[in-house]
Amino acid sequence: MIQFRILFSVLLKSCNTIQVFLFNFNFTTIKYKNTMKKLLFILISCAFSTNFYSQKLEFQECGTDELMKKHYARFPQEKIQDDAFNLELSKMIKSGKLDAHLKNNQVYEIPIVVHVVGDGSAVGTVNNKSDADIIAWVNYTNGVFSGSNSSGMDGASAVLPVRFVFAKIDPSCNPTNGINRINASHLPKYVSGGVNDDNTTNAVNATEITAMGLWDTSKYYNIYVVKKLTSNSGALNGYAYYPGGSKDYSFMATSASAVNAQTLAHEFGHALGLRHTHEGYNATSGDCPVNNDCTLDGDLVCDTEPMKSLYHSSVPYTCQTGKINPCTTQLYAGGERNVMAYTFCFRNLFTQGQATRATAQLLQYRQSLINSPVASTTVINNSTTLTNACTPTSITNPGGYNIGITSVKFGNISNYSSNYKQAANNFYENFTGTYCLGISKTTIPKNAPTTLTVAPGSSNAHIIKAYIDYNNDGQFNETTELVLNQSGVSNGSFATANITPPANAVVNTPLRMRVIGDFNGTAVTACYTPKYGQVEDYSVMINSQALLSLKDTIQNNTAYITKDTGSVYVKGDSKISSLHIYDASGRLLTQKTDINTTEFRYPVEQRDIIIIVNAVFKDGKTITQKLKF
Repeated sequence: MIQFRILFSVLLKSCNTIQVFLFNFNFTTIKYKNTMKKLLFILISCAFSTNFYSQKLEFQECGTDELMKKHYARFPQEKIQDDAFNLELSKMIKSGKLDAHLKNNQVYEIPIVVHVVGDGSAVGTVNNKSDADIIAWVNYTNGVFSGSNSSGMDGASAVLPVRFVFAKIDPSCNPTNGINRINASHLPKYVSGGVNDDNTTNAVNATEITAMGLWDTSKYYNIYVVKKLTSNSGALNGYAYYPGGSKDYSFMATSASAVNAQTLAHEFGHALGLRHTHEGYNATSGDCPVNNDCTLDGDLVCDTEPMKSLYHSSVPYTCQTGKINPCTTQLYAGGERNVMAYTFCFRNLFTQGQATRATAQLLQYRQSLINSPVASTTVINNSTTLTNACTPTSITNPGGYNIGITSVKFGNISNYSSNYKQAANNFYENFTGTYCLGISKTTIPKNAPTTLTVAPGSSNAHIIKAYIDYNNDGQFNETTELVLNQSGVSNGSFATANITPPANAVVNTPLRMRVIGDFNGTAVTACYTPKYGQVEDYSVMINSQALLSLKDTIQNNTAYITKDTGSVYVKGDSKISSLHIYDASGRLLTQKTDINTTEFRYPVEQRDIIIIVNAVFKDGKTITQKLKF
């Protein structure tokens, strides 16, 4: 036994960047001789492999597969939604439309909050990492996304077009550095066993941790760093939920939350809809994943090779670069080094197909994150006082149906939010008063139309309605104050209306605007109890002053919309975020997002047409202009 310990020590010194705890040896149940052979094989292989000199090898067990299996069993409609979008992506990939649609070289910033869940240890220790440690880890992960050599990435790696930025405003509108410390020392099971969603006999469930701090998932991506993360299958490095569902956050073991660890990039890959490269591998039979249609089988990506999990197949516990992939009978072509793989190689590669799929999922499900204002130090002031009105106190069918409202744009109002989620209990959202995570109030002209645009929840067809309490009596008349009523609105489309206040509307006073999204066919009234969806309230003031002419508007403002040689021309004093063009009936003709310049032209080929152009700027300003071509 003494010789064993000396050899163990010597070999670890020659390979000191490998994670020590690849295996949890139980010397009471594993024969010493077999254990010795396996340990010597791993350590000697490590000592002679150049991969281990500069990079850390992670035995990276991920809990996402099992997590999503259980989640989909509980919320089968979310699995239906996921399958439907993947089928749509498959069609776009095969037609060539997906690559063409996503070629914009845009890098999308994702505001994050890292919750460091302490066990009573001092800040700066292994179970309560310092701010500097967390910042260095996140910066390293950004390097993985960007394909940086400083994060160990292969020069041929595709770029995942995302970048983590620490939130600068917390949910209470106070400054933050994006690191939130949760003291869980009062939970004995957490102190002794960490987090285990499968078995809480000696650990706590993740919901016990999120109950102590879960920031609005439509504005922040929540990352929890916990002392230990396990499941029935053993120790885990991390897990994350796929996008678009009723839960959305990531848990990370503190041992995997460090510079030189690719785990966070791996887990956020899942949060962008990426699967493991061995998706479909049968660990029981040892069969390779089916690959009849690479857009629908396996990991749903065509430029990743089908492969087995190298943790669970019968291959030796060594990097397989230069070896034969039994699923292709060819040499491994990078799959053994893919960030989304289970492998004993250092992970240093994303493929272009993975980047494309991740971007498509990002734009489908994470508009609220990439447009979140919490990465700015500027606090939005929505202070206003409204006449009281009826508000719902419950929802008829709580569950994970992803029905409700995900964005509202009207005048200066520009607000992204989550559709109804059972965990958040957000069937009613009052976005007036002290709300600071989006622009929720506006002033509109009395004698001209203003375009209202509402995006539905992420699944199922919706009915969308909106009301404005024009007479400020605290009630909503179903005839005279109903300003938007549209059915059959599905994710990816919008409900729109051009709203001109009536002559008898109260002016120069904040009025309540109510927006409702529910399952298509639901009998919706202003004061109903939501069936599956949401009710949201905003503030609107009607300006009694006459409109300035377009000439005066251009002279007096640095942001404007006009015609210019057959094109819509938009100029702003801040960068343009998005552009929406509607016909005279309010039907959306086209939209452009993430323009990110202060000037933009969009050609209009039709003639003898009246269009309404709505531009939203990065500083929150929104302007609307009617043009005739």
